Amino acid sequence: MLKKFFNIMKKNAKLEMKENEVLELEYNLDIKQYEEENKIVEDKKKENIINNNEIEVNDNFYYGLDIDESERNIKLKIDEIITEEKTQAISEDIFREEEYLKEIKIKRAQSIKAIDIYSEVVQEFKTHIECSKKLKVPIDYIKENLKYGYTDYLGQAINYLSEELNIELESSYIESSKTPIELFNILNNKIFTTKISEHKIDEILSSEKIEPIKMHYRFECIDKEYDEYFKIYKDIIKRGGKKRIELVNKNDEVIKRFKSLDDCAMYLSKEKSEVVNMLKYKHTKVGRHEIRYSLKLL
Repeated sequence: MLKKFFNIMKKNAKLEMKENEVLELEYNLDIKQYEEENKIVEDKKKENIINNNEIEVNDNFYYGLDIDESERNIKLKIDEIITEEKTQAISEDIFREEEYLKEIKIKRAQSIKAIDIYSEVVQEFKTHIECSKKLKVPIDYIKENLKYGYTDYLGQAINYLSEELNIELESSYIESSKTPIELFNILNNKIFTTKISEHKIDEILSSEKIEPIKMHYRFECIDKEYDEYFKIYKDIIKRGGKKRIELVNKNDEVIKRFKSLDDCAMYLSKEKSEVVNMLKYKHTKVGRHEIRYSLKLL
């Protein structure tokens, strides 16, 4: 009977975990493998607790102690683990959401707040380009600061070194799998390992362009427009599977509904990836009309 109890406890714990799994976010964050590996580790923890407490219950039975109390302790420990896992899952989901929104807003390059590091004076701009022009700071510096929090601008040094050393970077160093600091350090080391003349080495080392530029602004994305968009379509964005799309006119009247992204792409004579990005970044204008996720069933 006791063994049956433990089997039920294991089954209930695993069932509750399945019911409370966090929905996988569909925005270029590969979390599926992490969740699977983490679940294996946590299930092992619960199994160890049950197995350890089986010994405890058997010992209590042998010494004539209260078995019900031991069983309650096992259930309490399992409940604690499940509660902790739920809290952790919620925190991780919030973090992934925040990272997703930050990435989207950097690429949308809309409204932004600039804060002077020394005076704490705050200025707001409608777009990143406007901010760049008014403050006379490189657009890549704004992206670096938003994405990595750097207050030194590394882009000029990275681009200069890659050009002088004839090293081809990815289309944008900010989109690289390495951080700007990692790239900067790699390129600095390449000065002495790449086959170039001593004269060229001296020329590079004496150039002002090799040094990061000290800046005195930090930035924060505002982009309330996308916040509202994400609030409306969050559940659709987060889930996988087919997504229904609507084509609407300027009066917000539905002209046509599509059962899938493929159908929508075919109708608009566009690649599916282009339609996906249009919806992802809310660049949804199609001539005089607009596409959007459908909240209604066909």
